[in-house]
Amino acid sequence: MIVTVPDDLLRALPRLAAAAMPREACGLLVGRAAADGVAVTGLAPSRNLAAAEDAFEIDTALQLALQRRLRGTAEAVVGVWHSHPAGAPTPSARDVEGAWEAGLAWLITSGEETAAWRALGGGAGFAPAVLRRPRIDDHARLHDKEP
Repeated sequence: MIVTVPDDLLRALPRLAAAAMPREACGLLVGRAAADGVAVTGLAPSRNLAAAEDAFEIDTALQLALQRRLRGTAEAVVGVWHSHPAGAPTPSARDVEGAWEAGLAWLITSGEETAAWRALGGGAGFAPAVLRRPRIDDHARLHDKEP
């Protein structure tokens, strides 16, 4: 899976993660399916509802509202983003337990580094994904413009 994320969003993720310290930051990735993965076009930050500092729980009210807003558009919720304040941007055991929906892109930020993963679903874990910045012609296509 290739997860294409615009530069401005990739630059914002470490700032959002730092602002949530010492807790994990989290949100939903909005975008479009692509032949080789997903093209992320935005992030909907969420309050972290988890009790523990080293966990995240996305606000279901945000998720439902976002899904309603995107209904009938070319965009959808294509993944999840969260931070690991201490450690690497790799899925934790808790992340594996919570990754039930197969095919969702997961971005994990730790410090200035963000890594991409594809959820295998059913608690089976993750496969590494390729994190890519859009090429000029990709960006134009996303916004229905000629390159």
